[in-house]
Formats: sequence, C-alpha cells, structure tokens
Amino acid sequence: MRDTQSAAALNSALRFVVSEEIPADHKAVLIEVLTQALRNQESEHLREQAAERAGGEWQAQEIVQLKSFLTGKLATSWQHADEVAMQIAAQLHRDPKSIRTKADELGLGASVDYRSARALIQARDR
Repeated sequence: MRDTQSAAALNSALRFVVSEEIPADHKAVLIEVLTQALRNQESEHLREQAAERAGGEWQAQEIVQLKSFLTGKLATSWQHADEVAMQIAAQLHRDPKSIRTKADELGLGASVDYRSARALIQARDR
C-alpha cells in the first residue's frame, strides 16, 4: 500500500527546497532527487494497483470497456491478436492472459486469438 505520509513528506520537502535560498547547483540536485523519489513511489503504487486488478474480479465497467473495444475486431494474424490484447490490457491495467480468458468467456476470443479467428472464418466459409 502507498505510504501517504512519506509522499506528503517528500512533497513538503520539495516545496521547501524550491522556496529556500540554496545554491543553484545544490538546489537542482535536491529537486531532481525528490522528484525522482516521488515518481518512483507513484510508479510502485501503480504497479501494486495493476497487480491487484490483474488477479481480481472483473468490474462491470471493465467488461463494458472490453466488449466495446473488441466488438467487431477479428485477429488477422498472431501479431495482430497480440497487439489487440496488449492494447486493451494496458488500458485496463490487466494481464494480457486474463484479457484473452475474459474475451473467450464473452464470445469475443477471435479478437485476441488468431486460432479462434481462423476457425471462425473457416466455419463461415463452409
């Protein structure tokens, strides 16, 4: 979990450094260090959230967004299938494997799985 006291302390220190009379070369270094620490903390927070969501239950808005994104798409190659899965996985902050699994459950597997897309095309051609 994100340490909000630490983030508040870093923000406070950053405000102090910016407002104080410190030699410019030292000030630049301190600002960079504090800013990087804040970025690292935020990145860790986002990674934790993504990890929680990757294994967690699907929310209704996620399912709606997944359906909206995948409806009407048909994988044209293995690469295309992977690109589609990666793109929606990034939007939903989920693992591409969980995207493929959920797409299959929703009947949209041909959007993110070329094997399913080929089978669907062959079935239509018969």
